[in-house]
Amino acid sequence: MQITGSFTNFFDTTMLPAITGSVWEAFDAKPKQGLMLLGNESTQKKIIQKAGVTGVGLPALVQEGADTDTDTFVQLPTKTYRIAKYGLGIGASRELVADDEHGIITQRSEMLGESIAESIEIQAFSVLNNGFDETNFPGPDGKALFSLTHPAYKAGGVRINLLSSAADLDVASLELALIDYENMVDHRGFFQRLPTPRLLVSPTNRFNAYEITKSNQRSDTANNAVNAFKYGENGNIEPMVSAYITDPDSWFLVAPKKNGMLWVWRERPYTAKDYFEKSETGVVYLRYRADFGFHSDRGVYGTPGA
Repeated sequence: MQITGSFTNFFDTTMLPAITGSVWEAFDAKPKQGLMLLGNESTQKKIIQKAGVTGVGLPALVQEGADTDTDTFVQLPTKTYRIAKYGLGIGASRELVADDEHGIITQRSEMLGESIAESIEIQAFSVLNNGFDETNFPGPDGKALFSLTHPAYKAGGVRINLLSSAADLDVASLELALIDYENMVDHRGFFQRLPTPRLLVSPTNRFNAYEITKSNQRSDTANNAVNAFKYGENGNIEPMVSAYITDPDSWFLVAPKKNGMLWVWRERPYTAKDYFEKSETGVVYLRYRADFGFHSDRGVYGTPGA
C-alpha cells in the first residue's frame, strides 16, 4: 500500500470508515436480549426520576340526592436513574496501517463492537440477576425486585412476585408461578391483568423449558393429559433462553411490555476518533451513556431455583 500525505489524513479518510464499519457490524451482529426485556426510554437529562401514585379505589354506591365520595391518591417511592458514561477504544499504529495489516485491524474493530454489546447485555441482565438481593439492590420500596413482602401502599398488606418456596423449573412450579403471576395486584389491590409472559431461563433449562411448554402432552406424566401451557387466553408462553442469567437454576416470568424494569438512554452507542502524533497512533472509541434498573415490580416474577 502506498501512503500519500499525512498519516492523520489517511487515517481519517480511509482507515476510520473501515474500522467503524467493522465495529458496528460486530455490535449489531446479535439482538440485545436484555433490551428486549427491559423497557426503553431516552432522555436529554442527566437524571430521570420515576414516581407514581396508587390510583383510586372502587366507587361506592351513591343514593339519590347524596354526595359522591372522593378518593385520594397515595404517592409512591421515587426511583432516580443517574446517567453514567461507558466506553472503550482501540488503536492502530502508523506501522500497522502502512504494513497493510487490515486483517488485524478488522479483528480489533470487531472485538470492540463485541465488547460494548457484551457490556450492555451484562448490565441489562444484572437487573434480574440481582433481583433477589434485597441488601445490596433494593428498589424504591426497600425490597428486592422479587419479594414476598412488597408493600401495597393503598390497600395495605403485601404483594408478591416471588415463588414462596424456591423451586427448580418443572410443571408443578411453573403452574404455581403462573397462578401467582395472574393473581398479581397493584397498590389498590386491583388485578394487574398482565399479558402472557415470557419464560426466561438459562441454557441449563433450555430443553426443560421447551419440553414443558411445547409438548403436545404433559411432560411430567405418561397419562394422556393435555399440555395446558399451550392454551393461554392471550397467547401461549414462549421460552426465552439467555446465557446472561448467572444462576443456572433461576427462572423468571417477564411481561413483554409495561413491566417495571427500565433501560434509559442518554446517548446511544457512538464512535469517536483521535490521533496522537507523538506515537503516530490513531484511536477509535465506542461510547454510550445510560442507566438501568427497576422502579416497580410490575410484570416480573421469579425464583432463584432450589
